[in-house]
Amino acid sequence: MKKTLFIAACSASAVFASGMIATNGYVRFFSTTSIENIEGVSQTAVSSLDLDAGKMAIKARNTTFVFPDKLMQEHFNENYMESDKYPVSSFSGTVSGMNREAFDAGKKVMVVIDGDLEVHGVTKHYHTPGYLQKAADGSVTGETSFQVKIADHGIKVPSVVAAKLADSMAITSRFTWHSAEKAK
Repeated sequence: MKKTLFIAACSASAVFASGMIATNGYVRFFSTTSIENIEGVSQTAVSSLDLDAGKMAIKARNTTFVFPDKLMQEHFNENYMESDKYPVSSFSGTVSGMNREAFDAGKKVMVVIDGDLEVHGVTKHYHTPGYLQKAADGSVTGETSFQVKIADHGIKVPSVVAAKLADSMAITSRFTWHSAEKAK
């Protein structure tokens, strides 16, 4: 649970630079071992997307991740993510490789998402596939999934609970961006 992180968000001011915004993004991390599954979900991540510039930013407040077990949520915030010290996880990067003609026609198109994920005060570069799709109302939906190694972000796992945690977390994020003008 600690490793999760990642992506995701909060203080709207830094995220809403230009283009499109999302204010209720979904970010999930999941880990499974033979002993226990660990899952945390935030549905309040914020994001900006500027397709003309090919830029994306995401922020998630670590305390917004909800767990099925309240004790797990407490341990996540206090022991692993140290949410008082590192309140936000964020991603800043680029979106490329999009078939613009198919996208403009409303088809789901594959893209490459490349950028820096800051979790627990440690920034690491990630490169992952994702998809974008434009709706008739002009909004854009996107999703990506990738693996994040807990140790890569300086998150310490006590040996007594190490068997309960996988070495990496599967991170999934989904956003629906709307025109920044419509969001005002």
